[in-house]
Amino acid sequence: MTAPFRTRGRSDVLRPRAAVALAGMTAVVLTAVVVSTPAAGADDPPGTDAYEQTARLTIVGKPLDLLLHPESGKLYVGSDTVAGTTGGSLAGVYVVDPASGGVLTWVRNSPGSTGQSTQLPAKRFAGSLPGDGAHYLVGLRGIAGAKDGDAAGRGGWLTGTSITQAKSGVKAGTVVVVRGTKLEEVAVGETAVTVERSLTLPAAGGPLAVDTAAGQIWVADNANSLLRRVDSAGFALDGKEIPLGSGAAVSFLEWDIEHGVLWAGRGSVLEAYDLASGKLAATFEAKPGDSIADVAFDPRSDQAFAVWQDFGNPPEEGDGVGQLSVYDTATLKDLDKGAELPGNNGQLGNSSVAVTPGGGSVFVASPSDASLTVFRAPVPPSPSASPSASPSESASPSPSLSASPTPSGGTPDPSPSDTGPGGDPTDPGTTVPVDGPTADGDGAGSTGGGAQTTTGGGSVTTTGDGSLASTGAGVLLPAAAGTAALLASGTAAVLWRRRRATT
Repeated sequence: MTAPFRTRGRSDVLRPRAAVALAGMTAVVLTAVVVSTPAAGADDPPGTDAYEQTARLTIVGKPLDLLLHPESGKLYVGSDTVAGTTGGSLAGVYVVDPASGGVLTWVRNSPGSTGQSTQLPAKRFAGSLPGDGAHYLVGLRGIAGAKDGDAAGRGGWLTGTSITQAKSGVKAGTVVVVRGTKLEEVAVGETAVTVERSLTLPAAGGPLAVDTAAGQIWVADNANSLLRRVDSAGFALDGKEIPLGSGAAVSFLEWDIEHGVLWAGRGSVLEAYDLASGKLAATFEAKPGDSIADVAFDPRSDQAFAVWQDFGNPPEEGDGVGQLSVYDTATLKDLDKGAELPGNNGQLGNSSVAVTPGGGSVFVASPSDASLTVFRAPVPPSPSASPSASPSESASPSPSLSASPTPSGGTPDPSPSDTGPGGDPTDPGTTVPVDGPTADGDGAGSTGGGAQTTTGGGSVTTTGDGSLASTGAGVLLPAAAGTAALLASGTAAVLWRRRRATT
């Protein structure tokens, strides 16, 4: 009598446990169905909160400065040659189409110190020319002008002290330069440059900022930690000064004319001064090991784009990674929409930045790795409930990678007879997409690796816009239901066999 009792007890206990196990397993499967099944709109491209790298151009030599022309919309790149290049220098002025990333014109030659045209690096842009083109510095004392389609730059050299700073003057065709303690207004002609007006400053002049509409010039006095204002009409100091706090010397000045704010780069700090009050309005500090290199404004979107450059000596002085930061020029707040710049360091020169109207595309030049990196504006998610909604407007689209395929071997050999450095930069074969997974799922690794087939870092399982392709619920639900049915059938079979064994 005891054996049947134990058998009944074991069977009675087995059935509830099996039922619980079956319920648990079924719940797990059904939970997987719920989690794995895409919700409405899940196949839409996800929105991003930060600027996204879309291309890396290696067709402009070693970029030293950028200027996006306010009228023609063309991107001007002042460049030097790349160390180790064979087959000819890469120096000069490159005119780039911001939409495609292709080179429109390469102005190789500029006026030399003897007056003869020769190939020289375009060091820094002073400003834009009416309609199209730009003034730029060459050598120690040279100033030239060039535009899209020009065979060579036009201008000449000054005698005496070297030029340290230059910006477009208030009068058309002029450039304001700093040479030691002299502030000079220079007229740039076809074959010569001429000093038209000169002002002796209280101390050696630093970086400049010019408002051509208001006829005002600001010049930094690093010796006395001051910003001094010059009235362009009389070309004289007007007594207006803004004191600078303690800190590093001013390396650049940029004038946000729309908001009346002067931005000053000072080592590891970017400062914004309100000109109406003469007070420091905001301070932005770098992460450890970084310094501020450049800032550009987009009045249409009320944004400032700053490039922070790593010292380039990790781990003692940094991590080897720079930063693109985005600030609201109205509130002077960090918008937290920036991006990292791996390999962007100051070992071979200062980075520079330019932005298309509306903030749709941002270009960052890196002399350290001889590249021009392109970023696109954050893209908000597109709800599937509005399939007919038009995409977000962009004043200038990011360079099209499909229009500039890269050879499978990576960066072309720099040879005059080849496409690439030392050859014809207008050939599209030197546009390098951003690093990302290859078609077989392997990542390229570091910046500057082989050519990739994805746009925006997507993988082979991504859709054309870089978002993950979703799996339809019509596949997941039947599969999950079948799994649940198998689990239920298997559990029932176990119970039936154990009951037979005990009877």
